[in-house]
Amino acid sequence: MWDDAELIEIITTCRAVADEALAAIQQDVGVVVNLAAFETVAGVQRSLGLVATDPAELCIRELEARGLLDAFAEALRARGVELDSTAEGSDRVSLEGMQHFVERAKAFRCRIEVDNKFSGSGCLVGPGLVLTAWHVVRRAKPGVVEDPQPRLTVTLADGKTHEAAVPPCYESPCGNDEWDHIAPSQDADVLNRHDVALLTLRRPAARHLGFVRMPATAPPATSRAQLWLLDFPAGVDKGMAKGKTWKIPHVTVRLRHDVKTTEGGSSGGACFNEQFEFFGLHQGKYRHGSVDKSGRFVPASLFLDDLADLIRKDIAPTELWHLDGQSDQLVIGRDLFVRSVAEAAKESTRVRGIRVKRLSSDDKTGLGFSYRILDELLLRYGGQQLPVSVPVGDTVTDLVADLADRVRALGLQVVEPPSPGGVDPLQAAPEAVALGQATRFAVAVNEAAAKLGRTVWFFFEGPVVKMSDAARLQLEGFVAACLTLPRIRVVVAGLETVQLGGLEFGDPEVASGDGPAGLVVDFVGEFTRDDVLNCLARAAAELAPDVGPDQITDQTEIALQGLDHVNQSYGVGQLGTVVERLQPYLAFLRAQEEARHV
Repeated sequence: MWDDAELIEIITTCRAVADEALAAIQQDVGVVVNLAAFETVAGVQRSLGLVATDPAELCIRELEARGLLDAFAEALRARGVELDSTAEGSDRVSLEGMQHFVERAKAFRCRIEVDNKFSGSGCLVGPGLVLTAWHVVRRAKPGVVEDPQPRLTVTLADGKTHEAAVPPCYESPCGNDEWDHIAPSQDADVLNRHDVALLTLRRPAARHLGFVRMPATAPPATSRAQLWLLDFPAGVDKGMAKGKTWKIPHVTVRLRHDVKTTEGGSSGGACFNEQFEFFGLHQGKYRHGSVDKSGRFVPASLFLDDLADLIRKDIAPTELWHLDGQSDQLVIGRDLFVRSVAEAAKESTRVRGIRVKRLSSDDKTGLGFSYRILDELLLRYGGQQLPVSVPVGDTVTDLVADLADRVRALGLQVVEPPSPGGVDPLQAAPEAVALGQATRFAVAVNEAAAKLGRTVWFFFEGPVVKMSDAARLQLEGFVAACLTLPRIRVVVAGLETVQLGGLEFGDPEVASGDGPAGLVVDFVGEFTRDDVLNCLARAAAELAPDVGPDQITDQTEIALQGLDHVNQSYGVGQLGTVVERLQPYLAFLRAQEEARHV
């Protein structure tokens, strides 16, 4: 099967060679046609007031009718013309890959509504981001300012509807003719106009649903590739559609596909290749003349780079002002912890976790809250990062056994390697035994996590009472082993007297480049005026962007008034008072936000 669009381009750009190929395949044919004949036909159409058909397209139609298209294509090849030799997509798919993709796809696809009416399809690309077509979220054509702006909502797979911010955090309009359902005839018609909108949910409510994993580099969208389309034709769930991609004559910034079951509302549907990689957005019908020839889509290669930083910040934020939308769960003075989690979550990094140290060993504030922050951040990765909370106390005598129970509860099938022979555990030093047990278990966890493409985070929280010697030895050995394993991260909160291996970094940026792995050290026990100011500034930027810096400064002074401090540093025990004092102002900001969306 040949791509008609490719042949039309070759006929147009290589006229002499095309005429030569036509003559070669018609040596034994009674009526010989050439490009001049088709140009004459097009001229007659124009003289009659009709829309003239491209002579190259007339040629292809005639060759198809005579059964000469294959011969023509081979004649072009024989004359040195390179035709797209991309093999047609495989008619087989991995059952395991398909099953994994379908289960995820059920969760990350979504419906887009404009002013409470279904408008199109979309997909989650982050815990708080939805990707769709630009024209789906618009009431007015390109270049027209919408006043008032539309109300955008997104209905997720769990049936819940959430408001999206207006305008989108990224938008690239469609072409003027595309708004009127006319496909471009050349790239210049839609130069730098990709028909893409990235919506921000007002609350990151999709963390439990997962999202599309955007590739680092957009897969090529070539002709004759297999395509899977996730859409809601006319708002109805009709499953997943399968088709193939094809070129559009003289156009490289759009492709067409042969899925014939798209309808109004399919626009914005995500397109995936046969490896189930995202590689474009369905845009609408591909109409040639008065005939609909299935659909067209926008290749991801046009806009993926523009979205990358926005998506990265949504999945792995480097700053946080609250937990789970709760204004009484403010994150103040923990920027280093948040940035360190973002760095450690990368696949390739020297930062393998965090060591949370108290300024005073008598102060327990901040250790448990560190896990709350960690859990909140890891939820944003859509199940790729798995936290395991491990309280370490005198009651835990066999830490490895306790870890094994907790890991298996996650669904990881851990198979621990056998003990090395030749050493009697009863005669070996306790340190050597503990190190061996911990190392073998860490390797087993790493292998189990790698099979599922997950990363496991162990959060060790220090005990109120003294930790047992056996648990201490196993913890030291386990952390040392984890620093060398790519699928494990550790956070050690408290336990300042335990000697841990690896380097200690004062900041994630210090760990850039090559070198040994280690943990970022985050001290807790105090907060500063700037910490409070930053928290309020982030809240205002999200809830009420029009609020000025003077107002934020005034509210910071009100929250800190009368509190004991040393050079603007406040003891963490006073943090509860600050959070309580900020509640009226945060309620005011939320009211401002509500007013903006009425």
